[in-house]
Amino acid sequence: MQLVAGAWNIVKERKMNKDSLLDRYRLAKFTVGMAIELPILIGGGIVGIVFSWPRFPLYPLPNILGVVLLVIGYVIHLGYAHKEMKKYSVQAHQHSAEVKRLVTSGVYSKVRHPGYLGLVLIYFGFALGFAVVWMLIPAVIFTILTYLTAIKEEELLKERFGKEYEEYARQVPWRFIPGIV
Repeated sequence: MQLVAGAWNIVKERKMNKDSLLDRYRLAKFTVGMAIELPILIGGGIVGIVFSWPRFPLYPLPNILGVVLLVIGYVIHLGYAHKEMKKYSVQAHQHSAEVKRLVTSGVYSKVRHPGYLGLVLIYFGFALGFAVVWMLIPAVIFTILTYLTAIKEEELLKERFGKEYEEYARQVPWRFIPGIV
């Protein structure tokens, strides 16, 4: 009986929770990345090699490019984006009500989502590093989810910081890559 009551409470709680699936993904991005995204990218690459799935031509160039993208992605994501946030005691993927300060210095003075840029580079770094053509599918899917997450975060930051965020977005018009996106 307790099991049924507990399950019913979970269902009621989910119905009352106004967070969309994208909101939950955004808040759990780190956990999702470690528990789902990375195993798919790494496991898929290994399975692709073991089962001889179609490979990118021009061996070893895709592998080298993949490793370069992985390194650059990790440096941008952890070395610049998270490091800049730590300076101001801002944690990535906080609920918008918990964010007390807008980070606009360092790499955030060039692009609004450098951490997500790093993740996108990591996704494609894995796909190219393993040189398995089919690995582009999860890389593209995770990139789309990351882009949608960035858009949602911008809405929440605009809601939370109002004119301050709008001014920041005017000064830093690029979401991911200066001059392009």
